[in-house]
Amino acid sequence: MDKKKVLLLSANPANTDRLRVEAEFREIEECCQKSSLRDRFAIVTKPAVRIDDLQPILLQEVPRVVHFSGHGAAANGLVLEDDAGNWQLAPTEALADLFRILQNGIDCVVLNACFSEVQAEAIARYVPYVLGMNQAIGDVAAIEFAKGFYGALFEGKSVKDAFELGKNLIALKNIPEAQTPVLLERSYESQVLPKVNIAIEEPEGAVRIGSEFYIPRSPQEEQCFKAIAMPHALLRLKSPDRMGKSSLLVRVLEEARRLGNRTTWLDLQKCDRKFFENMDRFLQWFCAVIGRDMGVKAKPTDDWDEMFGANGNCEEFFEQYLLNDDDDRPLVIAIENLDRIFLHEAIEVDFCGLLRGWHEQGKHDKRWGKLRLVLAYSMESFTTKDINQSPFNVGTPIDLDEFTFAQVQELAAMYGFSSTQIEPISELIGGHPYLVRLAFYNLASGANSLEQIIQSAATEVGLFGKHLTTRLAKVEKDAHLTEVLRSLVNSPQPIRFDLATTAKLDGMGLILRTETGVKIRNELYRRYFQNRLGV
Repeated sequence: MDKKKVLLLSANPANTDRLRVEAEFREIEECCQKSSLRDRFAIVTKPAVRIDDLQPILLQEVPRVVHFSGHGAAANGLVLEDDAGNWQLAPTEALADLFRILQNGIDCVVLNACFSEVQAEAIARYVPYVLGMNQAIGDVAAIEFAKGFYGALFEGKSVKDAFELGKNLIALKNIPEAQTPVLLERSYESQVLPKVNIAIEEPEGAVRIGSEFYIPRSPQEEQCFKAIAMPHALLRLKSPDRMGKSSLLVRVLEEARRLGNRTTWLDLQKCDRKFFENMDRFLQWFCAVIGRDMGVKAKPTDDWDEMFGANGNCEEFFEQYLLNDDDDRPLVIAIENLDRIFLHEAIEVDFCGLLRGWHEQGKHDKRWGKLRLVLAYSMESFTTKDINQSPFNVGTPIDLDEFTFAQVQELAAMYGFSSTQIEPISELIGGHPYLVRLAFYNLASGANSLEQIIQSAATEVGLFGKHLTTRLAKVEKDAHLTEVLRSLVNSPQPIRFDLATTAKLDGMGLILRTETGVKIRNELYRRYFQNRLGV
């Protein structure tokens, strides 16, 4: 991935007061070196900048952040240098016009110069975020602001958050200039999103193998690949709905095939309701689907003997046709939407016990050691059962949650968007993988403008309307859940609920867990459910 370039410009002409520019830039570079995301950034320093240098530097470096440290001259412009090293003004409107011409790709401009608010206002017509100073600012305050701002920016924080942390650091150091920095934003209406040069993909379903729009889930992916290579593996993929389980699952199966394994994938959401009537019918369907995928001609019903029970017949089918000595290759079975069986307690208890038994049997039986299970689900069951009969406390657990801000930035870059261009979307939906993909797809395709998405986001006619109404319908089926969600969206603080209630909300992806309870996942959900639940 291309590094985000931060361009540090300075000018301190001979006939002006001396500034501690070197100290400021040294602090910025140290912030980058200390950052856990330092590999994502590159710093380029250009001192003693002349008027003639501006255009070539910006054209050659193509920065994402432009930082100027020097002197300001209020409405007259910024002070640069001439060929003799003396001061020369860069007029305000000419500076703004330069950024109009070169605006694409520049996310933020920082004018760490006295009385630079005028220039910031002019440039903000063309750049998403511009920072200026509304009065004179001393060296110490300017350096502390830079430390706080870049320390946060280099850790993946938004420009807004970084700006606030920069001001906060001035205040923490008891310097009376915390209100001198100002942040100006370009309006949605003036933002022009670039066209994408590659074929964009529909956001529905799993992201295909080889897609340019897939964001690797690290370290979970590596953990899955390591686990699936082991005998009698039991891999548990758990995450709220629409968080990327299917996309990870297809890659786990791809890795299994690369290792020479046989693979099959069952989605219980696609299983007809009639097969959940009793355990015999369910396991006959289970064996039939896997047998068909493995080329087995025999039908499970041909040799099904009720004397041995459903589990016994299923095991016999596996041993005779799927795990026999004719094929030494491991068999990887992926079961998606496993939580559907939680609606059928009798099937749940016996089937979970069966899966756990196969896993344990594989530890000492060579045939069953060839079986590797991948279970994908959104929530665990609270049906009481023997812990020795549950597959949910053994194997390798993998928890998926939403994208980090850095991952959202990475996906935005794939679509040709800068992080600041899509920041209003990120502030609304956080890192929800499906909602982020949906928003970026519609922006890139031209189906919706950024302003349209934001204005109608929390309504049923907006881009996220179908997603929101589906969750509302699930919530309204449960009166208790409705009341709980009503209290949650109206609370500024996390709330602690019982385990079953928390699991239901988590399974739908509506909440984030914290040390002190749970809170609503994002601002989109808060606005929508406040409106629909009458808060």
